[in-house]
Amino acid sequence: MKRRITKILMFICLCCLLAGCSKKEEEKVEITMIHGWGSMEADHVAMRRIYEEFEKEHPHIHLNLIAMPSSTDVIGKVGDLLTVGEIPDIIFTGGDGRESVYSFMVKKGYAVDLIPYIEEDEEFAGNVSQVVLDKWTTNEGKLYTISDVLLMGGYWYNEDIFEQAGVEKVPETWEEWFEACEKIDKMENDVIPVILDSNHISYLMAALLANENVSTLDNIRDSRMNVNTPAFDRMLDQLRAISEYAILAGDYNYRDTLSGFNNEESAIYINGVWASSMIDEKLRVSYAPFPSDDGKGIATRSACVGYILGNTKDEKRMEASVEFLKYMLSEPVAYRILEETGQLPSNPKVEISEELANGRLYDAVEKTKEADHYIEVPANLWSRKIQTAYGQNLIMYMEDKISIEEMHKNLEGLF
Repeated sequence: MKRRITKILMFICLCCLLAGCSKKEEEKVEITMIHGWGSMEADHVAMRRIYEEFEKEHPHIHLNLIAMPSSTDVIGKVGDLLTVGEIPDIIFTGGDGRESVYSFMVKKGYAVDLIPYIEEDEEFAGNVSQVVLDKWTTNEGKLYTISDVLLMGGYWYNEDIFEQAGVEKVPETWEEWFEACEKIDKMENDVIPVILDSNHISYLMAALLANENVSTLDNIRDSRMNVNTPAFDRMLDQLRAISEYAILAGDYNYRDTLSGFNNEESAIYINGVWASSMIDEKLRVSYAPFPSDDGKGIATRSACVGYILGNTKDEKRMEASVEFLKYMLSEPVAYRILEETGQLPSNPKVEISEELANGRLYDAVEKTKEADHYIEVPANLWSRKIQTAYGQNLIMYMEDKISIEEMHKNLEGLF
Protein backbone atom coordinates (compact mmCIF):
# COMPACT_ATOMS: atom_id res chain seq x y z
CA MET A 1 0.00 0.00 0.00
CA LYS A 2 2.84 2.40 0.90
CA ARG A 3 4.58 1.59 -2.38
CA ARG A 4 1.39 2.35 -4.27
CA ILE A 5 0.92 5.68 -2.52
CA THR A 6 4.55 6.56 -3.25
CA LYS A 7 4.08 5.85 -6.96
CA ILE A 8 0.95 7.99 -7.03
CA LEU A 9 2.77 10.88 -5.35
CA MET A 10 5.69 10.57 -7.77
CA PHE A 11 3.26 10.59 -10.68
CA ILE A 12 1.57 13.73 -9.35
CA CYS A 13 4.95 15.45 -8.91
CA LEU A 14 5.96 14.48 -12.42
CA CYS A 15 2.73 15.89 -13.82
CA CYS A 16 3.24 19.13 -11.92
CA LEU A 17 6.80 19.37 -13.19
CA LEU A 18 5.74 18.80 -16.80
CA ALA A 19 2.92 21.29 -16.41
CA GLY A 20 5.39 23.85 -15.06
CA CYS A 21 7.78 23.28 -17.95
CA SER A 22 4.91 23.52 -20.40
CA LYS A 23 3.83 26.79 -18.82
CA LYS A 24 7.36 28.17 -19.07
CA GLU A 25 7.55 27.12 -22.70
CA GLU A 26 4.24 28.83 -23.39
CA GLU A 27 5.52 32.03 -21.78
CA LYS A 28 8.50 32.25 -24.15
CA VAL A 29 7.92 35.12 -26.59
CA GLU A 30 8.83 34.65 -30.25
CA ILE A 31 9.64 37.65 -32.42
CA THR A 32 10.79 37.90 -36.03
CA MET A 33 13.45 40.20 -37.41
CA ILE A 34 14.22 40.85 -41.08
CA HIS A 35 17.66 42.28 -41.83
CA GLY A 36 20.13 42.74 -44.70
CA TRP A 37 23.27 41.28 -43.14
CA GLY A 38 22.95 38.12 -45.20
CA SER A 39 26.20 37.88 -47.15
CA MET A 40 29.44 36.15 -46.16
CA GLU A 41 31.43 39.39 -45.82
CA ALA A 42 33.17 39.69 -42.46
CA ASP A 43 31.01 42.52 -41.11
CA HIS A 44 27.82 40.70 -42.15
CA VAL A 45 28.93 37.53 -40.37
CA ALA A 46 29.85 39.52 -37.26
CA MET A 47 26.49 41.29 -37.14
CA ARG A 48 24.60 38.01 -37.50
CA ARG A 49 26.63 36.57 -34.63
CA ILE A 50 25.74 39.57 -32.44
CA TYR A 51 22.06 39.14 -33.29
CA GLU A 52 22.11 35.43 -32.55
CA GLU A 53 23.68 35.93 -29.11
CA PHE A 54 20.77 38.11 -27.98
CA GLU A 55 18.95 35.01 -26.74
CA LYS A 56 21.77 34.14 -24.33
CA GLU A 57 20.91 37.23 -22.30
CA HIS A 58 17.17 36.92 -22.91
CA PRO A 59 16.30 33.20 -22.78
CA HIS A 60 12.61 34.01 -22.48
CA ILE A 61 12.68 35.51 -26.00
CA HIS A 62 13.16 33.54 -29.20
CA LEU A 63 14.51 35.73 -32.01
CA ASN A 64 13.61 34.36 -35.42
CA LEU A 65 16.11 35.89 -37.85
CA ILE A 66 15.39 36.28 -41.57
CA ALA A 67 18.60 37.29 -43.34
CA MET A 68 18.44 38.95 -46.75
CA PRO A 69 21.46 39.60 -49.03
CA SER A 70 21.00 43.37 -49.12
CA SER A 71 18.92 46.33 -47.97
CA THR A 72 17.10 46.32 -51.30
CA ASP A 73 16.00 42.75 -50.66
CA VAL A 74 14.82 43.67 -47.16
CA ILE A 75 12.70 46.52 -48.49
CA GLY A 76 11.16 44.24 -51.12
CA LYS A 77 10.43 41.49 -48.58
CA VAL A 78 8.91 43.84 -46.01
CA GLY A 79 6.87 45.56 -48.72
CA ASP A 80 5.37 42.22 -49.73
CA LEU A 81 4.51 41.39 -46.11
CA LEU A 82 2.93 44.77 -45.42
CA THR A 83 0.84 44.46 -48.58
CA VAL A 84 -0.90 41.40 -47.13
CA GLY A 85 -1.20 42.91 -43.66
CA GLU A 86 1.73 41.13 -41.98
CA ILE A 87 3.87 43.36 -39.75
CA PRO A 88 7.35 42.06 -38.82
CA ASP A 89 8.41 42.65 -35.22
CA ILE A 90 11.78 44.18 -36.15
CA ILE A 91 13.07 45.52 -39.47
CA PHE A 92 16.57 46.67 -40.29
CA THR A 93 16.99 48.19 -43.77
CA GLY A 94 20.63 49.27 -43.49
CA GLY A 95 19.93 52.96 -43.98
CA ASP A 96 17.62 52.62 -46.97
CA GLY A 97 13.83 52.74 -47.12
CA ARG A 98 13.22 56.23 -45.76
CA GLU A 99 10.79 57.01 -48.58
CA SER A 100 9.26 53.53 -48.73
CA VAL A 101 9.11 51.16 -45.74
CA TYR A 102 9.74 53.79 -43.08
CA SER A 103 7.32 56.44 -44.35
CA PHE A 104 4.63 53.84 -45.14
CA MET A 105 4.79 52.24 -41.68
CA VAL A 106 4.72 55.61 -39.93
CA LYS A 107 1.79 56.81 -42.05
CA LYS A 108 -0.22 53.63 -41.45
CA GLY A 109 0.56 53.43 -37.73
CA TYR A 110 2.53 50.22 -38.21
CA ALA A 111 5.68 51.52 -36.45
CA VAL A 112 6.16 51.67 -32.68
CA ASP A 113 6.76 55.09 -31.13
CA LEU A 114 9.91 54.57 -29.05
CA ILE A 115 9.75 57.77 -26.98
CA PRO A 116 7.62 56.26 -24.15
CA TYR A 117 10.12 53.41 -23.75
CA ILE A 118 13.02 55.85 -23.69
CA GLU A 119 11.34 58.09 -21.11
CA GLU A 120 10.71 55.22 -18.72
CA ASP A 121 14.23 53.74 -18.89
CA GLU A 122 17.11 56.03 -17.91
CA GLU A 123 19.80 53.60 -19.09
CA PHE A 124 18.12 53.16 -22.47
CA ALA A 125 17.80 56.94 -22.86
CA GLY A 126 21.50 57.40 -22.11
CA ASN A 127 22.43 55.00 -24.91
CA VAL A 128 20.49 56.88 -27.61
CA SER A 129 22.52 59.35 -29.66
CA GLN A 130 21.44 62.97 -29.85
CA VAL A 131 22.25 62.80 -33.57
CA VAL A 132 19.54 60.14 -33.90
CA LEU A 133 17.05 62.13 -31.85
CA ASP A 134 17.70 65.36 -33.76
CA LYS A 135 17.25 63.66 -37.12
CA TRP A 136 14.35 61.27 -36.51
CA THR A 137 12.14 62.79 -33.80
CA THR A 138 9.03 64.01 -35.60
CA ASN A 139 7.38 67.40 -35.17
CA GLU A 140 4.84 65.62 -32.97
CA GLY A 141 7.60 64.42 -30.65
CA LYS A 142 7.54 60.77 -31.76
CA LEU A 143 10.45 58.53 -32.69
CA TYR A 144 9.94 55.57 -35.01
CA THR A 145 13.49 54.44 -35.73
CA ILE A 146 16.86 54.24 -33.97
CA SER A 147 20.18 53.35 -35.57
CA ASP A 148 22.93 51.53 -33.70
CA VAL A 149 25.62 53.22 -35.85
CA LEU A 150 26.49 56.70 -37.12
CA LEU A 151 27.69 57.51 -40.62
CA MET A 152 30.69 59.79 -41.04
CA GLY A 153 32.29 60.26 -44.40
CA GLY A 154 34.61 61.89 -46.88
CA TYR A 155 37.08 59.92 -49.00
CA TRP A 156 40.03 57.52 -48.74
CA TYR A 157 43.24 58.16 -50.68
CA ASN A 158 46.30 56.07 -51.45
CA GLU A 159 49.28 57.79 -49.80
CA ASP A 160 51.88 56.12 -52.05
CA ILE A 161 50.11 57.22 -55.24
CA PHE A 162 49.75 60.76 -53.93
CA GLU A 163 53.47 60.88 -53.11
CA GLN A 164 54.51 59.38 -56.45
CA ALA A 165 52.37 61.96 -58.25
CA GLY A 166 53.94 64.81 -56.28
CA VAL A 167 50.81 65.67 -54.28
CA GLU A 168 52.51 67.10 -51.20
CA LYS A 169 49.43 67.92 -49.11
CA VAL A 170 45.88 66.70 -48.83
CA PRO A 171 43.62 68.97 -50.94
CA GLU A 172 41.70 71.41 -48.75
CA THR A 173 40.01 73.36 -51.55
CA TRP A 174 38.43 72.17 -54.78
CA GLU A 175 41.17 73.96 -56.71
CA GLU A 176 43.76 71.85 -54.89
CA TRP A 177 41.65 68.75 -55.54
CA PHE A 178 41.80 69.42 -59.31
CA GLU A 179 45.53 70.05 -59.10
CA ALA A 180 46.04 66.71 -57.33
CA CYS A 181 43.91 64.89 -59.92
CA GLU A 182 45.91 66.54 -62.71
CA LYS A 183 49.19 65.30 -61.23
CA ILE A 184 47.86 61.76 -60.77
CA ASP A 185 46.46 61.76 -64.31
CA LYS A 186 49.88 62.66 -65.73
CA MET A 187 51.64 59.72 -64.08
CA GLU A 188 53.17 57.19 -66.49
CA ASN A 189 51.31 54.23 -65.01
CA ASP A 190 47.63 53.50 -65.61
CA VAL A 191 46.37 54.83 -62.27
CA ILE A 192 43.35 57.11 -62.52
CA PRO A 193 42.36 59.62 -59.83
CA VAL A 194 38.91 58.22 -59.05
CA ILE A 195 36.20 55.81 -60.24
CA LEU A 196 32.76 57.41 -60.09
CA ASP A 197 29.65 55.27 -59.74
CA SER A 198 26.17 56.70 -59.16
CA ASN A 199 26.61 56.47 -55.38
CA HIS A 200 29.86 58.44 -55.47
CA ILE A 201 28.21 61.05 -57.64
CA SER A 202 25.46 61.50 -55.05
CA TYR A 203 28.08 62.17 -52.37
CA LEU A 204 30.04 64.53 -54.58
CA MET A 205 26.91 66.39 -55.63
CA ALA A 206 25.88 66.88 -51.98
CA ALA A 207 29.35 68.17 -51.10
CA LEU A 208 29.47 70.50 -54.09
CA LEU A 209 26.00 71.89 -53.42
CA ALA A 210 26.86 72.44 -49.76
CA ASN A 211 30.06 74.17 -50.87
CA GLU A 212 27.97 76.42 -53.12
CA ASN A 213 25.59 77.21 -50.29
CA VAL A 214 24.18 74.96 -47.58
CA SER A 215 20.74 76.49 -48.15
CA THR A 216 20.95 75.37 -51.79
CA LEU A 217 21.34 71.78 -50.63
CA ASP A 218 18.49 72.20 -48.12
CA ASN A 219 16.22 73.63 -50.79
CA ILE A 220 16.83 70.75 -53.17
CA ARG A 221 16.31 68.24 -50.36
CA ASP A 222 13.04 69.88 -49.37
CA SER A 223 11.84 70.10 -53.00
CA ARG A 224 11.74 73.90 -53.00
CA MET A 225 14.26 74.53 -55.74
CA ASN A 226 14.13 74.29 -59.49
CA VAL A 227 17.30 72.62 -60.77
CA ASN A 228 17.41 75.15 -63.62
CA THR A 229 19.41 77.68 -61.56
CA PRO A 230 22.93 79.17 -61.73
CA ALA A 231 23.88 77.41 -58.46
CA PHE A 232 22.93 74.00 -59.84
CA ASP A 233 24.71 74.70 -63.13
CA ARG A 234 27.89 75.70 -61.29
CA MET A 235 27.74 72.40 -59.43
CA LEU A 236 27.38 70.61 -62.78
CA ASP A 237 30.44 72.43 -64.14
CA GLN A 238 32.53 71.30 -61.16
CA LEU A 239 31.25 67.75 -61.43
CA ARG A 240 32.07 67.69 -65.13
CA ALA A 241 35.58 68.94 -64.33
CA ILE A 242 36.01 66.11 -61.82
CA SER A 243 34.77 63.60 -64.39
CA GLU A 244 37.66 64.55 -66.69
CA TYR A 245 39.91 62.71 -64.26
CA ALA A 246 37.59 59.79 -63.58
CA ILE A 247 36.16 56.61 -65.00
CA LEU A 248 32.37 56.92 -65.08
CA ALA A 249 30.80 53.62 -64.11
CA GLY A 250 27.07 53.94 -63.68
CA ASP A 251 26.60 50.19 -63.33
CA TYR A 252 29.22 49.84 -60.57
CA ASN A 253 28.46 49.44 -56.88
CA TYR A 254 30.70 50.17 -53.90
CA ARG A 255 32.28 46.72 -54.12
CA ASP A 256 33.36 47.32 -57.73
CA THR A 257 34.92 50.71 -57.00
CA LEU A 258 36.50 49.27 -53.86
CA SER A 259 38.10 46.54 -55.95
CA GLY A 260 39.64 49.19 -58.23
CA PHE A 261 41.02 51.04 -55.21
CA ASN A 262 42.41 47.86 -53.62
CA ASN A 263 44.09 46.94 -56.90
CA GLU A 264 45.66 50.43 -57.02
CA GLU A 265 43.83 51.23 -60.24
CA SER A 266 42.49 54.41 -58.62
CA ALA A 267 43.96 56.82 -56.09
CA ILE A 268 40.73 57.93 -54.39
CA TYR A 269 37.82 55.92 -52.97
CA ILE A 270 34.73 57.84 -51.89
CA ASN A 271 33.02 56.11 -48.97
CA GLY A 272 32.40 56.37 -45.25
CA VAL A 273 34.94 55.68 -42.52
CA TRP A 274 33.29 52.28 -41.99
CA ALA A 275 34.95 51.02 -45.19
CA SER A 276 38.32 50.89 -43.40
CA SER A 277 38.13 47.15 -42.75
CA MET A 278 37.42 46.40 -46.43
CA ILE A 279 40.50 48.17 -47.79
CA ASP A 280 43.51 45.95 -48.43
CA GLU A 281 45.58 46.15 -45.24
CA LYS A 282 48.81 46.14 -47.27
CA LEU A 283 47.94 49.54 -48.78
CA ARG A 284 49.10 52.75 -47.14
CA VAL A 285 45.93 54.83 -47.07
CA SER A 286 44.56 57.86 -45.22
CA TYR A 287 41.29 59.73 -44.96
CA ALA A 288 40.11 63.26 -45.65
CA PRO A 289 36.90 65.29 -45.63
CA PHE A 290 35.69 66.71 -48.94
CA PRO A 291 37.33 70.01 -49.94
CA SER A 292 35.57 73.36 -49.59
CA ASP A 293 36.28 76.78 -51.07
CA ASP A 294 37.07 78.13 -47.60
CA GLY A 295 39.47 75.23 -46.95
CA LYS A 296 37.62 74.09 -43.82
CA GLY A 297 36.32 70.81 -45.21
CA ILE A 298 32.91 69.18 -45.73
CA ALA A 299 31.99 65.79 -44.26
CA THR A 300 28.90 63.70 -43.71
CA ARG A 301 27.74 63.02 -40.16
CA SER A 302 24.33 61.54 -39.68
CA ALA A 303 22.16 58.61 -38.71
CA CYS A 304 20.09 56.83 -41.33
CA VAL A 305 16.95 54.77 -40.88
CA GLY A 306 17.83 52.14 -38.29
CA TYR A 307 15.66 49.57 -36.54
CA ILE A 308 11.92 49.90 -37.02
CA LEU A 309 9.73 48.01 -34.55
CA GLY A 310 6.39 46.76 -35.79
CA ASN A 311 3.22 47.88 -34.01
CA THR A 312 1.72 44.38 -33.93
CA LYS A 313 -0.69 45.27 -31.09
CA ASP A 314 0.81 42.34 -29.17
CA GLU A 315 2.29 43.98 -26.06
CA LYS A 316 4.57 41.05 -25.18
CA ARG A 317 6.06 40.91 -28.65
CA MET A 318 6.50 44.67 -28.77
CA GLU A 319 8.20 44.70 -25.36
CA ALA A 320 10.45 41.85 -26.48
CA SER A 321 11.36 43.86 -29.59
CA VAL A 322 12.25 46.86 -27.41
CA GLU A 323 14.47 44.55 -25.32
CA PHE A 324 16.33 43.63 -28.51
CA LEU A 325 16.80 47.31 -29.38
CA LYS A 326 18.12 48.01 -25.88
CA TYR A 327 20.55 45.11 -26.33
CA MET A 328 21.84 46.51 -29.64
CA LEU A 329 22.38 49.97 -28.12
CA SER A 330 23.98 48.71 -24.90
CA GLU A 331 27.62 49.56 -24.28
CA PRO A 332 28.93 45.96 -24.49
CA VAL A 333 27.28 45.39 -27.87
CA ALA A 334 28.26 48.87 -29.11
CA TYR A 335 31.91 48.09 -28.41
CA ARG A 336 31.52 44.76 -30.21
CA ILE A 337 30.11 46.57 -33.24
CA LEU A 338 33.13 48.86 -33.20
CA GLU A 339 35.73 46.13 -32.81
CA GLU A 340 34.15 43.34 -34.86
CA THR A 341 32.61 45.26 -37.77
CA GLY A 342 34.53 48.55 -37.97
CA GLN A 343 31.33 50.61 -37.78
CA LEU A 344 30.88 53.64 -35.55
CA PRO A 345 28.43 52.87 -32.71
CA SER A 346 25.79 55.51 -32.11
CA ASN A 347 25.93 55.01 -28.33
CA PRO A 348 27.30 58.36 -27.04
CA LYS A 349 29.10 56.64 -24.16
CA VAL A 350 31.42 54.73 -26.47
CA GLU A 351 34.86 56.25 -26.90
CA ILE A 352 36.56 55.66 -30.26
CA SER A 353 40.07 54.99 -29.01
CA GLU A 354 43.09 53.88 -31.02
CA GLU A 355 43.27 50.74 -28.88
CA LEU A 356 39.72 49.59 -29.68
CA ALA A 357 39.33 50.79 -33.26
CA ASN A 358 41.83 49.73 -35.88
CA GLY A 359 44.38 52.42 -36.72
CA ARG A 360 42.77 53.35 -40.02
CA LEU A 361 39.31 53.76 -38.55
CA TYR A 362 40.54 55.84 -35.63
CA ASP A 363 42.54 58.09 -37.95
CA ALA A 364 39.60 58.45 -40.34
CA VAL A 365 37.24 59.46 -37.55
CA GLU A 366 39.72 62.03 -36.26
CA LYS A 367 40.22 63.48 -39.76
CA THR A 368 36.46 63.72 -40.29
CA LYS A 369 36.10 65.61 -37.02
CA GLU A 370 38.38 68.30 -38.44
CA ALA A 371 35.74 69.36 -40.98
CA ASP A 372 33.85 72.55 -40.17
CA HIS A 373 30.85 71.81 -42.39
CA TYR A 374 28.65 68.72 -41.90
CA ILE A 375 25.95 67.44 -44.23
CA GLU A 376 23.59 64.47 -44.32
CA VAL A 377 24.38 61.33 -46.27
CA PRO A 378 22.54 61.13 -49.63
CA ALA A 379 20.12 58.51 -48.29
CA ASN A 380 18.79 61.13 -45.85
CA LEU A 381 18.65 63.87 -48.48
CA TRP A 382 16.94 62.17 -51.40
CA SER A 383 14.88 59.09 -52.09
CA ARG A 384 16.43 56.13 -53.86
CA LYS A 385 14.44 57.09 -56.96
CA ILE A 386 15.96 60.58 -57.01
CA GLN A 387 19.47 59.28 -56.33
CA THR A 388 19.19 56.79 -59.19
CA ALA A 389 17.83 59.42 -61.57
CA TYR A 390 20.58 61.83 -60.54
CA GLY A 391 23.30 59.27 -61.06
CA GLN A 392 22.03 58.17 -64.47
CA ASN A 393 21.44 61.67 -65.79
CA LEU A 394 24.68 63.12 -64.46
CA ILE A 395 26.70 60.33 -66.01
CA MET A 396 24.92 60.78 -69.36
CA TYR A 397 25.54 64.53 -69.16
CA MET A 398 29.23 64.11 -68.34
CA GLU A 399 29.56 61.62 -71.21
CA ASP A 400 27.95 64.21 -73.55
CA LYS A 401 25.02 61.89 -74.24
CA ILE A 402 22.50 64.56 -73.19
CA SER A 403 22.62 68.35 -73.14
CA ILE A 404 22.28 70.49 -70.04
CA GLU A 405 18.77 71.42 -71.22
CA GLU A 406 17.83 67.74 -71.38
CA MET A 407 19.38 67.29 -67.95
CA HIS A 408 17.15 70.03 -66.55
CA LYS A 409 14.08 68.53 -68.19
CA ASN A 410 14.80 65.04 -66.85
CA LEU A 411 15.41 66.22 -63.29
CA GLU A 412 12.79 68.94 -62.88
CA GLY A 413 9.96 66.47 -62.38
CA LEU A 414 11.71 64.92 -59.40
CA PHE A 415 11.10 67.91 -57.12
